[in-house]
Amino acid sequence: MVRMPSGAASPPPDLAEVLREWDDDRLASLLRRRPDLATPPPTSITALASRAGARGSVARALADLDAPTVAAVEAVVLLHQGRRCRPADLEHALGAPVGPLVRLLLDLALLLDVDGSLVPVPMVADVVGPSPLGLGPTLAELGVATDAGWPTTARALTTVMSDAPESARRMLDALTWGPPVGTVAHDIPAGARWLLDSPVLHRRTGTELVLPREVGIAARGGRLVRELPLSPPLPDTAYRRPESVAAESVRTAEDTLARLSAVIEAWGRNPARVLRAGGVAVRDLRQLSAQAQMTAAEATFTAELAARLGLIGRLHDDDGSSWAPTPEADLWPTSDISARWAEMSQAWLTWRRAPWLAGTRTDKGALRATLGPDLDRTWAPTLRRRVLATLAAWPPASAPEAGQVRDRLTWFSARSVPPESAVAAVLDEAAALGLTGAGALTDAARTLLTEHGHAQGGIDFERPTDASGTILPERSPQREREATTRIGAAFAASLPPAVEDLIVQGDLTGIVPGRPGPALAALLAEAAEVESRGAAVTVRFTTASVRRALEAGTSAEGLLERLRAASRAPLPQPLEYLVRDSARTHGQVRVGSARSYLRVDDPATVASLVADPRLATLGLRSIAPTAIISRADPSELLETLREAGAAPVLEGPDGSVITVPSPRARAARAAQPAAADDQPRASVADVVAHMRSGEDRARRLLSERAAQDAAPVETLEALRLAAKAGTEVELVVAGAHGGAQTRVVRPLTVDDGRVRVVDVRRDAEITVAPHRIVAVRPVQRGSAEPVD
Repeated sequence: MVRMPSGAASPPPDLAEVLREWDDDRLASLLRRRPDLATPPPTSITALASRAGARGSVARALADLDAPTVAAVEAVVLLHQGRRCRPADLEHALGAPVGPLVRLLLDLALLLDVDGSLVPVPMVADVVGPSPLGLGPTLAELGVATDAGWPTTARALTTVMSDAPESARRMLDALTWGPPVGTVAHDIPAGARWLLDSPVLHRRTGTELVLPREVGIAARGGRLVRELPLSPPLPDTAYRRPESVAAESVRTAEDTLARLSAVIEAWGRNPARVLRAGGVAVRDLRQLSAQAQMTAAEATFTAELAARLGLIGRLHDDDGSSWAPTPEADLWPTSDISARWAEMSQAWLTWRRAPWLAGTRTDKGALRATLGPDLDRTWAPTLRRRVLATLAAWPPASAPEAGQVRDRLTWFSARSVPPESAVAAVLDEAAALGLTGAGALTDAARTLLTEHGHAQGGIDFERPTDASGTILPERSPQREREATTRIGAAFAASLPPAVEDLIVQGDLTGIVPGRPGPALAALLAEAAEVESRGAAVTVRFTTASVRRALEAGTSAEGLLERLRAASRAPLPQPLEYLVRDSARTHGQVRVGSARSYLRVDDPATVASLVADPRLATLGLRSIAPTAIISRADPSELLETLREAGAAPVLEGPDGSVITVPSPRARAARAAQPAAADDQPRASVADVVAHMRSGEDRARRLLSERAAQDAAPVETLEALRLAAKAGTEVELVVAGAHGGAQTRVVRPLTVDDGRVRVVDVRRDAEITVAPHRIVAVRPVQRGSAEPVD
């Protein structure tokens, strides 16, 4: 049974005073474990305390806590209300050792140790909400007298319920472990009526019944939790043969790599236009799906992955913007398959996109488009890392289902449980990349987790950690390259031996009995169409595929010679006929490029212009007795001819003469500032040193201001009194560089995290952090306003 701690509650602690007593290592650990506190770097420890006690930061910190730690926080909130809460009281209430949990919460500055009592930071109770551990409001909060016969002990409740009807027992059981609120129709059922009359339940509204907190604890038999979950669940799962896991993962990885090449090929020939709001039009995505024989979901994922790898990007031209391959796409196929897989898997692990949301609608009803801005999600890389690390907790070759993975994830982030659909989507992506095979995590994926420092079992911080949860230091570029090599080698170990043999059949198809080697893969990519992949690769030779090889510069005999070298048997005649017939018609019509042209009346002038060495840079070539083409722009061609002494004019599409004004000089476009994410970040040690020096400056400023004020008062209390009376005061605020501002303000609201005031002279409402307030004084009419 819970023993509610005796004695008065400890006074609200001053978080800033507590943090000032911490050493540098402990402050650095706090910044690492709660990274939002360090961005941007706080100017002082007082500023750090203000930020650490803000609702948003406390909510983020609680969202990353595991189930037993969350239970400990909520239990402290319950036990601290009106009483002292010592670690022994918390341990008795939870029925399990809480030493490590308490130390973690103290190091996270969510709990404070005040004279041996555990005190939650003021905003913690607000974030926890009105129902800690699933218990309802107290009788006092409900406005009910505690001496009105309520059964607030287990013995009293047992006595009351001894003659209760079965319907009343079932309703009480449903409300006991939360949620503690139930709704009924206007015609209250007999069981609910009995509980109201006893009294066990309280009627808060016409249809809402509440189980008071004291009665709820009594109904639980004096326990705050059924059982404290000290370890995450690890249910039994299906088992896969290791060779099946490796084969399936390699097959799906090769399929994804092939689809990436297909996107590069398709959009290299016909770029996809960019929508006005960003992203790809549905029509272009369907065309890609048809060309590359992919489903719509595969096309979306592959296009998004290609953009993540930098293989496609926005191309700007006269017709607008389009998605097209980048220069990096030309080098992508030349890399070894294991190197490409290592690059792809690492890029996926830190990817801030959620492709599975493409095709859904926003809150405003807008459709989320592939490659559009509406798919950015800051939590996506954390979810991917945690899902992969959670899979690593099971023995090798285990294949847990999405629900089992989510149940384990719930233990690690009890207040921020991801939806099962998102977990299933991440598992599908991992399968497509070959990180899992037949549902089981691969050895290469485990190497990926090890190299990126993520502990097995789902423990994860924003920065890499080792198996004990200790945050690892930043890695150098050399170590990054070494890690990529090891990840690629782990994937290569699962690859079957490459083959360079091709079985060509009379129906113009070919079969590769295994994984094609580099030379054979290059030949097939150049001259054939892939029909299916698996244990064997099936290809088909078509007129279009042969023409593609000829357009790449291969002659008919050269192509046949390469096919004969790869074929186990003589080439069938239909294939030789196809190659030679395609080569016979290839090149009968020739297309060249020209950016401008010259029309000249005299053929002799044509010859002199083509032979003039001063015009050599224009790339002039005669295509008729009185016509010349050039690779230069019309403006460049016009200016160069003028400098050579000719008297050219510019001709419009209809043959009319166009007057061209003299060119004007234009300054080069200014360089764009680097994005915030690209700015170098200060080390944690530098941030701590910066806060220490800022705190010293603030103390000196406070002492100077206090010496100037004849009768200093508590600033927040003075502001509260002014807000209540609606009077104006002079507010002295510390500036960013150590100076100060004096403003005449009318306070509106004052709390521990911010002060809202109206600047009277500027007629503007502003919000001030309490740690920046130096002094509050009565208004001195006619006084100057010093500005930092």
